[in-house]
Order: sequence, then structure tokens, then C-alpha cells
Amino acid sequence: MLKTIVHSPYLNLFSGLALLFTSGWETWDRFDEFSLAAHHGILVFSLIQIARTIPEIMHGLKEIHESVEPC
Repeated sequence: MLKTIVHSPYLNLFSGLALLFTSGWETWDRFDEFSLAAHHGILVFSLIQIARTIPEIMHGLKEIHESVEPC
């Protein structure tokens, strides 16, 4: 049960988007400061997290589409 929740592509997508928005806001808010901080790393991690989930979700949508199509 816990393994299913942890490996859920929708949960991973949601967490990646949440990290993207919060770290993006922090990056935009401190755009005038030219210093490397933790929110830059979180921004990169969130982009990688989102990129990892897109193929899984697209595969699932393709399977749903194929199962609904009349033969």
C-alpha cells in the first residue's frame, strides 16, 4: 500500500509542481540578488521530478485511450 502511494506518478507530479511553484517564487523574488542558494537546487530538482513523471502519465493515458477505442 505504501509502496503504491510513494511510486504514484500523480503524487510525484503534484510534489514536483508544488516544489516548482514555491522555489520559482523564491527565485523570482530574489532575482536581483546574484547569489546561489538552496531554492535554485530545489528548482532544478522539481524540473527533474516533473520530467520523470511525464512519460509514466503519457503511457497511462495511451493505455486508457487504446482501451476505450472500438476495435
